[in-house]
Amino acid sequence: MTASHAPVRPAPAPSAPARSAALVIARVVVDNIRHSLPEHAPLFDARAVEFVALVLEHDGMNSAPGIAVGADAFRQVGVAEYAAGKELARLSRAYHSAGRGALPVLASLSRQPGAGSALMDTGVEALLRCADVLIRLSTAAYRAAHTPSTAEVRRDLLREILSGRPPAKWAGLAAAAGWVPPARVVAVAAEPGAVRASFGPEVLADLTGEYPHLLVPDDVEISGVLAGARAAVGPAVAPAEAAASLRWARRTLELVRREVIEDGPLVRWSDHLTTHWLFADEVLTSALVTRSLAPIADLPSNERTKLAETLDAMLAARGGAPEIANNLGVHPQTVRNRLRRLRVLFGTRLDDPQARLDMRIALRADLLAPEQAGAATPIRAA
Repeated sequence: MTASHAPVRPAPAPSAPARSAALVIARVVVDNIRHSLPEHAPLFDARAVEFVALVLEHDGMNSAPGIAVGADAFRQVGVAEYAAGKELARLSRAYHSAGRGALPVLASLSRQPGAGSALMDTGVEALLRCADVLIRLSTAAYRAAHTPSTAEVRRDLLREILSGRPPAKWAGLAAAAGWVPPARVVAVAAEPGAVRASFGPEVLADLTGEYPHLLVPDDVEISGVLAGARAAVGPAVAPAEAAASLRWARRTLELVRREVIEDGPLVRWSDHLTTHWLFADEVLTSALVTRSLAPIADLPSNERTKLAETLDAMLAARGGAPEIANNLGVHPQTVRNRLRRLRVLFGTRLDDPQARLDMRIALRADLLAPEQAGAATPIRAA
């Protein structure tokens, strides 16, 4: 075989830091961890250094029997942090900071004769990988030390259901929480303080956040769960569709806050379907109002209001001026004068069925959205 046909051998992949360099870097990493977590410093002995060096070299926690015992230091730190009531984020910051603190040493080693140009690149990658391994060890131990309360399990179950995952994914949590899924549920979006401190096991609730919410079987009387403050109820759905019920409950509560829907201790989504339809796309509704009511848009406020009332009554009435006058509580001649004015302003549009329908919808939307009802900050999803 000629040289031109000789097989091309792939270039060897860059190796992780050599053993001597890995040990030097590992000592720096562990010293930095001791500095960041001084109360845990005794845990990080020579075995922890050996373990970090092993991870830097191979990303293997089970290689080299006897060395992996150094991983116990990072597990014990996770348990100790949980026992002290501290957050996992503290350990994560310490491990990442320790890795960054070793970069100057890595750079110095890479400049030494014979170190090879790839040492810096592979070393940075190994440090990032090492921090992830240490975080996983501490996190697993932290969580294993934590025995969640029934309330926490039930909150976790509620989050799983509202995430849209299929029932098979949260069936185990439901059993652990002692919750038997009903055929249909309703979601309740509440103001802070609107929910009583205690309720039956059939109710799932998360009252810890900025936007408290509950999941209640459809056949349970909701008012018994509430403490009298404002709350809104979504549609009845299968448990797997609970997120949609909560979305509509929160939308209802938002419209109550904006004074679009009349306030009350308990507002039901199903009582305001037309309003929800009109406000489902407010840009579209606003465009319809602007186009349909353009002839009276620039009139003085008082005149505009009276003509809008008369137009609405005229579009709804089957009779003439006397019926409209009776509905509005004004004199028939006043109505006739207004009707003549509307005919001048709207012309033949008053005789067009499609235009009449558009005007009725626009008048309804205009009535529901008075000028003082500004947009509220949307209520976030679960």
